[in-house]
Amino acid sequence: MTSIESEPSLDGGRRRKTVLILLVSGLVVVGLSFWLRAVVGPLLIALALAYILEPLVQFFCRKGLPRKLGVTIIFLAFLGISGAALWYLIAGAIDLYEAAFLGDPNVVGSKGFLYALPDRVLEFFHTQIEPHLGPAWKQGAEEFLKGALKPERLGEILKQSAETLGGLGSGISGLFNLISLVFLVPIYLLYFMLDFPRVKTWIRDHLPGRQRERILKVANQIHIGLSAFFRGRLSIALIKGMILSIGLFFLGVPYAFVLGILSGLFSILPFLGALIGLLASIAVALGDTGLGVGPLLWITGIFLAAEGIEGYLLYPLILGDKLDMHPVTMLFSLLFWGAIFGLFGVLVAIPLTIIVRVLAREYLLPPLENLAAEE
Repeated sequence: MTSIESEPSLDGGRRRKTVLILLVSGLVVVGLSFWLRAVVGPLLIALALAYILEPLVQFFCRKGLPRKLGVTIIFLAFLGISGAALWYLIAGAIDLYEAAFLGDPNVVGSKGFLYALPDRVLEFFHTQIEPHLGPAWKQGAEEFLKGALKPERLGEILKQSAETLGGLGSGISGLFNLISLVFLVPIYLLYFMLDFPRVKTWIRDHLPGRQRERILKVANQIHIGLSAFFRGRLSIALIKGMILSIGLFFLGVPYAFVLGILSGLFSILPFLGALIGLLASIAVALGDTGLGVGPLLWITGIFLAAEGIEGYLLYPLILGDKLDMHPVTMLFSLLFWGAIFGLFGVLVAIPLTIIVRVLAREYLLPPLENLAAEE
């Protein structure tokens, strides 16, 4: 009788021990991934891309094409389109960096157009805003602008920014990271796309039998959240980036494509993304060509229109209620994981938060609700 009663507690102890081991193993994997992020980064990028492209592969398979042929078609098309887009985007970003910070290399003593930003802002203030202000407001506003836009202060900020941006790709580490991204990501991606069903089958076959159904249910919830983010949120960001690029192009803003696409990608950051894109676009337009009230309002209008299209059209059409995550939660997750793991944490913040949230709902909240319900 005693031995029979002791078996459940033994099984419960073993289950708790197994869960603890898996939890510790997961934390170790995350820590090692951060430590070896230069090596793990391309692997995670390729895995995310394979996950995003899997529905297209499934579509070709349903049409009767062998998986290898479907993967080959999608892989080559994706490689060509993304390669051309990245090449154009990187070339434009380099041109923007040189024009903003370095100036014309053929002119001795030339500086980037951002160094002329204080004079442009003051000129804009005197010609467009000052005539509409009272005497007290004029003096206060001008003193504030002159203090905020001191040439030595702005020059030091721009110098540090230029050195930081210019040093991102320098050194052996930067070269290694670049080679990893250019060569390893496509190789990993091809094999992940080919072996995706095999990997899923292997994982399913090695799940604990008693917990298999529950684990599969949790995995499906994680899948819904991740697919909503990767296939939905990123698609919205790219569409929004194209809308902004076209709008800025017709307004004559320099480097419209680069500013638009980067602003769209930054919009993944709630609140801050749109503000960063708007300020960057105004700064480039103001520093490069000067700006009147009309163009400034048009640029602001383009960003407001893009926000409206995103919120009222793209989100309901593409995402619906699949990504059930409050913008404040998204912002907090970016800050939280970024504070722990730096840039690597920012890149994986939303997926990690989706996974942690699903696990907490399934394994942490039910015991807490039971405790709260006790009399």
